[in-house]
Amino acid sequence: MKKIIFVIAVLVASLCPSQSKAQDFFDTSDAASFFSFSGRLGFNTSNKTFPKGHFNLWNNNSWGTGFNIGVLANLNFKEYLSLQPGIFFESRSGDYAYLTNYLNYNAQEDTHYAMGHLRGYYITVPVMGVVKFNIAEKIKWMVELGPYLQFALKHMGDNNIVVLYRQPQNLGYSQYTAQHNSVDVGLKMGTGLRFFDHYYLGVHYLAGFCKTWKQPSGGKNKSWEFSIGYDF
Repeated sequence: MKKIIFVIAVLVASLCPSQSKAQDFFDTSDAASFFSFSGRLGFNTSNKTFPKGHFNLWNNNSWGTGFNIGVLANLNFKEYLSLQPGIFFESRSGDYAYLTNYLNYNAQEDTHYAMGHLRGYYITVPVMGVVKFNIAEKIKWMVELGPYLQFALKHMGDNNIVVLYRQPQNLGYSQYTAQHNSVDVGLKMGTGLRFFDHYYLGVHYLAGFCKTWKQPSGGKNKSWEFSIGYDF
């Protein structure tokens, strides 16, 4: 009976993680270095919606592709916790197809459409909190979340989007060219893996809070980013 109890105790001890291993998974010790920096390079797929109601038959915005490159500063408070401000240069793109019907000056039903390609270049400044877990020797799993601020450097293609609007007292329709907003604020969230203390692989989602279009007012920015990097 004692031998059986001894064998069971050994098996339980071997199956249960030790206290040191549990601490290694979530390492609360002081960081080896308070400051470090990282480089990131990747591609993205993004979507820029157009306000509803201006093109009532067809309002389609495709997910286009682009690239992103940037640097990050790592403020390491603990081995498991960092604050990570950064700056990125990125491009975004997408196709659009808009179609609406309306009554023209002769009170006859007519259609108006806009089709084309959008591309923009931006500076994006995220500030993310990072929580790190040791999932294997020399492999860290990182969960990242925080706000970002984005500035448009250049937009191309929006000058081809012509929008109709009804004049007062129903005297007919006039038109104007759509215009982007130049600033966006949103939330960046994602996860990544770091190998051998240096090599990084990650994926993030960026959700814009501001209106994409100044005229007509509305729309949202959305983007998925896939990146590799090196932590110095």
